[in-house]
Amino acid sequence: MLTNFLDHKIGKKYNTFDLIVLFLIIAMTLMLRLWFIDLQFPDYTICLKPWVEQFKAYGGFAGLKYNIGNYTPAYMHLLMLISYFDVEPLYVIKGVGICLDYVLAIVAAKLIAPEDSKYKQVLLFSAVLLLPTVIANSGVWGQCDNIYTIFILTALYIAMKEKTLTLHFGGKKGTAKPFVIQTDTLVLFCIGCAFSFKLQTVFILPVLAVIFLWKNYRLRTLLWIPGVYCITLIPSLIAGRPLKELLLLYVSQAGTHAELQLKYPNIYSFWQFDALADKFGQFCIVFCAASLVLFVYYFYHKKVELTREFLCCFTAFSVLYITFFLPHMHDRYAYIAEIVMLFYLFRPRKLWRPVVAQLLALATYGETLFWFSYDGMEQPAALVRLFLLLVLGIDLLQQTKGVQMQQDLL
Repeated sequence: MLTNFLDHKIGKKYNTFDLIVLFLIIAMTLMLRLWFIDLQFPDYTICLKPWVEQFKAYGGFAGLKYNIGNYTPAYMHLLMLISYFDVEPLYVIKGVGICLDYVLAIVAAKLIAPEDSKYKQVLLFSAVLLLPTVIANSGVWGQCDNIYTIFILTALYIAMKEKTLTLHFGGKKGTAKPFVIQTDTLVLFCIGCAFSFKLQTVFILPVLAVIFLWKNYRLRTLLWIPGVYCITLIPSLIAGRPLKELLLLYVSQAGTHAELQLKYPNIYSFWQFDALADKFGQFCIVFCAASLVLFVYYFYHKKVELTREFLCCFTAFSVLYITFFLPHMHDRYAYIAEIVMLFYLFRPRKLWRPVVAQLLALATYGETLFWFSYDGMEQPAALVRLFLLLVLGIDLLQQTKGVQMQQDLL
């Protein structure tokens, strides 16, 4: 009877065994996260908790008037809401992050796993929830990188689907006037939401450029990125915080850290000349930007099909490439790449790629979360990351080569 009921309600998407496996995975991955719910780290004790307490002292919403914290207004609004709960902020912050992990797993499964293979979607959903970096980020560390990642993966999924969203108002479907939302609007709206939470959204700009150019998106849809960010400022503006201060928040964040890299293995792991640090950093930024322009031009010229394989591979490559050359990178900045690289999960000979990415991330997380020293590992880890980056570049070139062979046959 239970089997018939589930099959009838869920349809043919998932059978009873699929649902049992999903239930067990959800239960066990939740247990893994709750295991660390009481752990507190400096990011929480020095930053997040004092910020929530300041909001509480100012009466919640009224605290938005003041320059509390250095996160984006969208995330600070979330902390403001948490200040109304008469509980330890740690549990609410981690609770929100843990819930969003499951949303992230659903979106990632839809993007990465083939839609005609439900068992692969179940495996991908489970793999995301079991990723050490995903567990560590929200359940252990209390960070919020899954928020902007959800919006980015949603944007990539919509771009890949090439569909419009049609809404009907004022009557039954077929008789009411439809309201159509174009794909480019949805994609750029999601990117705007991601940007409103994290500046690290810029890491996927090369991917967005290829999508924008190849699919001939309307130029005005780019306004959704600053537009959504401005919408998220409204609560703080109503509370009385100056507009200029809110608009220049990302600019002020740029000068927060003087270090060339913060436990993130990249080209600066080999740099020892602090006197030339600024010039070298500026040189790498320009070099990275120029080379990425050429990458975009190359893929656009090759007329690459925007398959899930290409989007995932190019996203991982773009994130790792930019974070390898940009200064002031943090240990969590490869978070998106570590997730989208799960598309190798169904390619056994290439499975070592996401495994290596996870090991690199855990090595950089180690000093903060596991209390072992990362000193002396920076240069070997940077070389491994460079090797992984080269391998992803070769994978991308192989995809374009396959497209060129198909065009030659035509």
